[in-house]
Formats: sequence, C-alpha cells, structure tokens
Amino acid sequence: MNIYALVGFILIVGFVLGKALRKLRSTEILAYLLSGVIIGPVLGFNAPEQLTVIITGLTLAFVAYTVGLSFSLSFMKRMGKRLIIIIATQVLVTSTVVWGLIYLLTRNLPLAIILGSLAPAASPAGTIAVLRDLRAKGTLTDMTIAMVGLADAVVVVIFSLAITWAHVLLGGEAGISSAVISPSWEIFGGLGLGGLIGMAASYSMKRIRLSSDNIFVVAVAVVILCWGLAELIGVSPILTCMALGVAVINFNVHVGNESNKATDNIMTPVFVLFFAVIGMSMNFSLFHLVWPVVIVYCLGRTIGMLAGCRAGAIVSRADPGVRRYLGLALLNQAGVVMGLAFLAAQALSGYELGGTIITTMATTTVVYGLLAPLALQYAVKKSGEAGS
Repeated sequence: MNIYALVGFILIVGFVLGKALRKLRSTEILAYLLSGVIIGPVLGFNAPEQLTVIITGLTLAFVAYTVGLSFSLSFMKRMGKRLIIIIATQVLVTSTVVWGLIYLLTRNLPLAIILGSLAPAASPAGTIAVLRDLRAKGTLTDMTIAMVGLADAVVVVIFSLAITWAHVLLGGEAGISSAVISPSWEIFGGLGLGGLIGMAASYSMKRIRLSSDNIFVVAVAVVILCWGLAELIGVSPILTCMALGVAVINFNVHVGNESNKATDNIMTPVFVLFFAVIGMSMNFSLFHLVWPVVIVYCLGRTIGMLAGCRAGAIVSRADPGVRRYLGLALLNQAGVVMGLAFLAAQALSGYELGGTIITTMATTTVVYGLLAPLALQYAVKKSGEAGS
C-alpha cells in the first residue's frame, strides 16, 4: 500500500477503535495497538522500515521531552526525599522479581535482563488520563503523577545498561569498554548534551519575544535536533531529550509550559501511528512460545509493583493511602516502555530475541491496558481522592 494511504488508513482505524473502546471504559492505547494488529497481521499490510524508524523516533523524543518537563525544582522539592525512597525501592524490587522469575522460567539471561529492566516503568499518558476522568486530587494522586514520570526516567537509565550487557552476554565483546565505558557514555553523554542544548535554548528564548506558535516551532525543532545529534555521537537519544526537558522547565518556565501545551496537541495522532506500528510488528506465530513468559512477567511485575511501593512507602513514612494503593495506581504500562522494547527488538534482532521481546511487551501492554485502569480507579476511590 502507498505510504500516505497507509498512514491515513491507520489514523482512521485507530480513531474509530479508540472511540469504541472509550465507550467501554478501556484505554485508547489498546485501540491503537489493535488497529495495527488488524492492518498488519490480519490484513497483511507491512509498515515500511523508514516509517517505523521515523514514527518511533519522533514519539520517543516527545515523550521523553514531556517527562523531563515534569521535573521542575519546585516540584522535586515539594515531593522531597519520600519520592526518591519509594521510587528506588519500587524499581529495585520490581526489576529483581521480574528478572528472577523470567530467568527461572526460560534460563535465558539476556531476555530476563531486558524484561526486568523494562518492568518498573509506568504509563504517564494512560495514568493521567484516568486521574483526569476521576477528577482525582490528593496525596496519592500527586505521588502517582510524580512516580510515573520518574519511574520512566530511571527505567531509561537501567535499560541503557541492560541492552549493553545483554549484547555482551550474547557474544559481544566483554571488555571494560563494552561493559562500563560504553553505557556510561550513553547515559552521561546524553544527559550532558540535552542539558547544554536546553540551557542554550532557554537563554536564547528569554531574549526574544515569542508567540505560542513560535515556541511550538522552536520546541519541535530542538527536540528533533537533540534526537538526531544524540544518534550521531552515540549517546542515549531518550535521555538527551529528557535532559532537554528538565533544563527548559528549570531555566525558562514559560517556554517549558507553553511548549508542553503545544506538543500535547499533536501527540494523539503520533501515538496512534506509534502503537499501530508496534501492533503491525507483532508476530502471532510466537504466541504459543511467549504466553508462559507473558503470564510470568505480568505476575512478577504486579507483585513487584505492589511490594516495592508498599515497602518504600513504609520506609519513607508515607500516608496510609499511599502505602495501600500506590502499587495499584502504577500498573498501567505503555508509552516509553513500548518504545524501549521496540528499540531492544531492533538491537537484538540478530540474536533471535527481537520477536520475543516485542511480542511479549505488546501482549502484556494489552493485558495491563484492560486491567490497570480498573485497578487505578479502585485505588483512587478507596483512598477517597475521587472527585464528585
């Protein structure tokens, strides 16, 4: 199919399915995945590689930038040490539980490392959408919003290490360069590049009067530029765009807020294309092999989330509502984790792990897409933070 016709067809199918599932009180992200499954595996249309690369890059770039914009100094001061303790505990427990269970099931250490590194991530878009629908306000709501952003940031760092170590285990060079120097350069180089560009852009835009449209154009240009430069010098593009967002919101609050509003307006069609492309990449011939992995992953991730959040909340002396319900509020999985899974599938495709990773993560995203909104709704209502 012609690429323009394909894009238009994807957007229409995704929109129609999204409206239908919205009426069923399910997440629209599931609809976008299903649209890709219908167009790809069912109808037999393949997404051109160039389209896949561009859509994946653009989506992850803007998601990472948006996540970075949530980390203002005022916000971090308000959340305090409690947030750091809870996120550290949740990430450690969830990663360890999933890694251990997947390894016991498959005896495949690289696969266990990759899935364990992805497990602690949550879905900012899906979670915040449910909170808005419920008009939720309160301590649990604030902590949930903070956690979904920070968890994704931490997962990006862990994933950068995990993908390198998995490559080493699969036969790559096991020297200091590949095991330590390379991931360190990816992480700290990306943070430095994004931070410098963010500071430069923030300072420049303080000296020029810009309309909302001007800010939108500049923001889009700088985000895409960051992604491209990061790929050119071999650092993490996701961390680069995240650091860009952190720098912008802290050095120029007005530009940060305006660019956040503007980019939010274009994310729906971008998300439709992104998740549809993932759905088109699903390999149903692997389902009979990955279902045990899917079940164990979901079980391990759920246990890890609940236990990790509760332990962290107890240690940090968080409110009772946070102790009891934060884990349930963070079960939604999508966004960054699907993008990372797609990158992992591409990086490890030569080792016959690519199909397993993308099919496993897409399937678990569907499972959580059905169940997580119900869990979050229950948590918010039981904590007494649902609006009228």
